[in-house]
Amino acid sequence: MYVMQWSGTIRLIVTVGCGLLIILLSACSEGRAGRETALVATEQLALRSSTAKVARVVAELRLGDRVTILERVEDGGINWAKLRAPDGRTGWVETRYLVSEETVERSRRLADSIKPIPPQAIGRLKATLRLRLTPNRERDDNIAILLPSGTMVEIIDRERRPRALSSEAKESLEPAAERTGGTEGRGFDEWYQVRLPDNSLLPAGWIYAGSIELAVPPEISYYASSGRRIVGWQKLGTARDLEERAGDHYLVLERRIFNAHEAADFDRIKVLAYDPSTRDYSTPFREDVMGQLPVRLSLEGKRGHLQITALDKGGTTRSLDYTVEMIEGNRVSVTKLRAKEPARGQQKR
Repeated sequence: MYVMQWSGTIRLIVTVGCGLLIILLSACSEGRAGRETALVATEQLALRSSTAKVARVVAELRLGDRVTILERVEDGGINWAKLRAPDGRTGWVETRYLVSEETVERSRRLADSIKPIPPQAIGRLKATLRLRLTPNRERDDNIAILLPSGTMVEIIDRERRPRALSSEAKESLEPAAERTGGTEGRGFDEWYQVRLPDNSLLPAGWIYAGSIELAVPPEISYYASSGRRIVGWQKLGTARDLEERAGDHYLVLERRIFNAHEAADFDRIKVLAYDPSTRDYSTPFREDVMGQLPVRLSLEGKRGHLQITALDKGGTTRSLDYTVEMIEGNRVSVTKLRAKEPARGQQKR
């Protein structure tokens, strides 16, 4: 009888012990998952009760909300994450709307590094595109977020990168718009470094240039030189007449449509000066010079300074400086200063 009692007691102890062990293991597992945090990378995001197509909305998340990831699953080809919201409620969202805090920090560091540079052009996304932290589509760990079609961006710089041999396989995974057009020669990918002025969370990154449409101001879009297209512009000032009719002066960068030097971002700079009395533009300054972005223009009142990085056919760069002055009668004067000695070996690409 004592043997039977001891046997029952041992079985009870083992059962209770196993139950406690399972509870502890589950708690540890949830604790490990619960240490992963992320930020919401879209303006509004519904926290859903499940991954089903028809699911109850548990809560509404906002841009920048910090959430805790409890679980990750794939359902129907879509990656989902179970979250704990800032108010403690839990639910499901698609992982493409989340971004790591490290990614946010890298994007903000990039934005800080280009903060003094004025926008070289404004662009509009022609499709949903990946914002990347580096100009390279041969890897996925540099993807910050997907940006919707129509997003407006400030273009700061341009890069041409050799296309790796493995990119042929990678291209099948890119959005269709990232696979068409935009490269200025086979074997290279063209990229734009961009700022996103309306995105406080991810303010800067790189986008495949072939899928960006330049939003050239309509008032100057028809003044492109024959055989060239406008690739950049900056406002120089505003002209007004006595009747308060007004228009803007522009510094314009142009590039040959055919047979352009592949490493040159532009090959002509010119000024389009507006005359309110005729409501038309004149060209008081024009110079054919191969150059690379960014062009640095600083203005204080009616005077300013323009600096460009000029490029020769051998790839050597040098700095060219100009003074810019607004003169009475709504005129613009640009004077080229003495060129500096070539900076040997300095190549952007």
